Amino acid sequence: DEPTNHLDIDAIGWMEEFLLRFEGTLLFVTHDREFLKKLATRTVELDRGRLIDWSCDYATFEKRKEAALAAEAEHWQKFDHKLAREEVWLRQGIKARRTRNEGRVRELEKLREARRARRELIGAVRMRTQDAASSGKLVIEAEGVSYGYSGQKPTIDDFSTIIMRGDKTGIIGPNGSGKTTLLRVLLGELPSQRGVLRHGVNLEIAYFDQLRAQLDDNKSVAENVGDGNDTILFNGRPRHIMGYLQDFLFSPQRARSPVSTLSGGERNRLLLARLFTKPSNLLVLDEPTNDLDMETLELLEDLLLDYPGTLLLVSHDRTFLNNVVTSTLVLEGNGRVSE
Repeated sequence: DEPTNHLDIDAIGWMEEFLLRFEGTLLFVTHDREFLKKLATRTVELDRGRLIDWSCDYATFEKRKEAALAAEAEHWQKFDHKLAREEVWLRQGIKARRTRNEGRVRELEKLREARRARRELIGAVRMRTQDAASSGKLVIEAEGVSYGYSGQKPTIDDFSTIIMRGDKTGIIGPNGSGKTTLLRVLLGELPSQRGVLRHGVNLEIAYFDQLRAQLDDNKSVAENVGDGNDTILFNGRPRHIMGYLQDFLFSPQRARSPVSTLSGGERNRLLLARLFTKPSNLLVLDEPTNDLDMETLELLEDLLLDYPGTLLLVSHDRTFLNNVVTSTLVLEGNGRVSE
């Protein structure tokens, strides 16, 4: 059940090879699309209360699912048009005829019942970033930067890079190799012990923290996003906090719940909701994909591809990295970071 969460890329690769050699039966739940493509020979989907056996690998499932959703949308569109016509007929018929076609009325009742029984697709998260003024062309320049914790070998040793406006940079490496430390050094939160770090002008930074320390467990979902206010300012316009949180699939009742009651996926959605209340031209995401469902992952990918600013992304999700980043910083151990 979600075996790849919190594993680094090397550990996921080892697990895949181990399971490919395994001669028994394997049943697994995952949102890791690369893991699914490597291992699954049969895909069973839970969709709106129904279990659907697609009896195919994941790549084939994606194509068949897209075609099935398109066919379903076309069917319900025709159904809704027919229902609307029959409702109009009934209202006109009461006035125009003394005796009604009872068979047609019974058929209309069946249509109404079918409409009530329909289960819509679960809502999708609606994510948007706030507009911000452009940063300067140079965003971050590091020259011979080093950092280490006392009594230990340097986590980063003699590291140099230039990050320009619009770059989308992935940061990868084994667990514990110092990816978050590298982020904090690049942002100036940890002072480099050697070398020179320069920031460009007009930087507006939004930071997604993998440890979720930005959330107060004792406050409600709404209080964590609105800081006690009923409205937020989004691209210059006031938005009610409840309406904004519904974009991230939090019902008003859930928005009043304390953060301590949220699941891992809900916490990540809340962090994204909080993150996007602030204008930014440098977006820093530290493991944003853990516990997110596939639909939200793909929506986040689309948002980042269209993001006009600069992106620093730490992730172990290989599909997410491949789809989003344009360059990669790799922590290889012994303080070495290659680009």
